[in-house]
Amino acid sequence: MTVTPNSPLKTALVLAVFVACGMPMSPAQAQASESVVTPMAPPSLAQLPQQPVTLEEYLRLVIRQQPGLAADRMETDLARADTRTASAFPNPTVSVVGKPGEKSVGVEQPLPIFGQRGLRIENAKKGERTAAAHVDVAVHAALNDGAQAFNELLIAQQRVEVWSEAQTSLENAARIVRGQIEAGTRSRYDGARLTLQQAQLKMQVAKANAALQAARASAARVAAVPTWEVRAQGSLQPLSAQQLPAYDALWAQASARLPELRSAQAELDQARHRIDVARRDALPTPSLGVTRVNSRPDGHYTQWGVSMEIPLFDRNQGNIDRARVEADQAELRWQAAQQNAQAALFSALGQLQLKRESMQAYERDGLSQIGPLRQMANDAYKLGQGGILELIDALNSIAEHRLEYLEVVKDYLDAEWQVRSASGNVPQPD
Repeated sequence: MTVTPNSPLKTALVLAVFVACGMPMSPAQAQASESVVTPMAPPSLAQLPQQPVTLEEYLRLVIRQQPGLAADRMETDLARADTRTASAFPNPTVSVVGKPGEKSVGVEQPLPIFGQRGLRIENAKKGERTAAAHVDVAVHAALNDGAQAFNELLIAQQRVEVWSEAQTSLENAARIVRGQIEAGTRSRYDGARLTLQQAQLKMQVAKANAALQAARASAARVAAVPTWEVRAQGSLQPLSAQQLPAYDALWAQASARLPELRSAQAELDQARHRIDVARRDALPTPSLGVTRVNSRPDGHYTQWGVSMEIPLFDRNQGNIDRARVEADQAELRWQAAQQNAQAALFSALGQLQLKRESMQAYERDGLSQIGPLRQMANDAYKLGQGGILELIDALNSIAEHRLEYLEVVKDYLDAEWQVRSASGNVPQPD
């Protein structure tokens, strides 16, 4: 048997001798065998946007900064470690035997000549793609949390603005009321009732600011920057009917982009490939042995031999059957993921259409009356056709209707994001 200097067997035999002799690794080898993980440092406040951020900017920051996502990304490193393990050539076995008149040193090297090692490497590579798909699923979930936090912050800012404008409107009305009291056309009761209403509005503004701080803290927490005074910037206008995408077009995109579908497909591919790995593992792996014998009567000589397991009782059938069942499970999960994704997209489109129509109807029938209502309430009080309670009620009604409209807007923004999420149209990691 001829062994080339660079053959795997030659290398394995040399390494086996080094190990048997207890030779230590060099510092460079020891350093290469270790993996050092440097924790991700949170950004300083100076590195964060000081101006209001859009939804896209905020979500990209969420992707970059969440330590949970950084931990999930390490799943791909674990998968690469599995690939490295699968790529390793089997270790040789060194044996030393001594008996009266004879000593021998032998090395036995397994040789996976039937392609087992290649299939294991290929399966590990598929595991890397599966791990990457799992990371995308985690990123998608984090984006959903981030979008909800952003929308809540955007609406919380608008609530503060509504209450502040209501306070301003009441201050303007207060000048009219005090003017009429000084003119003697109104009683001091109107002034007392107005002061009470101003105190109530002041409390509502304080509560709205407290809710805004809570929404801001929640958005900063999701972005993994707890001390960030984040401010949201975004449009409150609904999409037009022409801008609403069709289901078929969106599903064609979603089927290729949704992380849940790509994860299910990657798991299915790997599960099917594990069947081939299990079948190939049923083939025995021969081992080539070399023994150097030092015998008193026979002198020095070398023995060569080949040993191989005989698959007589165990043909790896249990592992093959298990791999087949796991492949069937993965296929069913893939089908379930397809059905769930289709249902989610169809439902999200329907909800978006309903929320858009509701929002536009409220704008047309409700918000359009706010300006005239405020003017009529002030004019009626000036002309003595209405009392202070009617004036206060009109101003309260305006604030309440604007707040109700914000709830409609919030529902629409959530529905709009759900369509993006269900179609896979989300920001991608940098």
